[in-house]
Amino acid sequence: MPIKYTCIDGTRVSQATIDRKRSETYKELYAGEPHPNCGCNKPAQGTAHWVPQKVCKEEGITEYCWLAINMVPACHSCNSRIENISVASPEDWFYDQLLEVTKKILPSRYLKMIE
Repeated sequence: MPIKYTCIDGTRVSQATIDRKRSETYKELYAGEPHPNCGCNKPAQGTAHWVPQKVCKEEGITEYCWLAINMVPACHSCNSRIENISVASPEDWFYDQLLEVTKKILPSRYLKMIE
């Protein structure tokens, strides 16, 4: 039996559902822009999640794995910094947006960031 992850409304979804919905969002986000740039002006090599997917699943807010509010095109270096709050710093191009989005999605994580 596949593992199911909980959403805010209590529904439970499989990893296959997460993957499908996330793929649909990627297609919407990048329609017409097949090679986006990261905010540091390097080519994006993927999509970072302001609140990492693992954290979303653990916190019962799994829908943020596929919601556009939680995604940003990023190079590998920026992706690592965005998803690891212990290395992100106010000098990073994305820091203000990281705080803003995290505060909306997961206030408890935001409070750890500003301590």
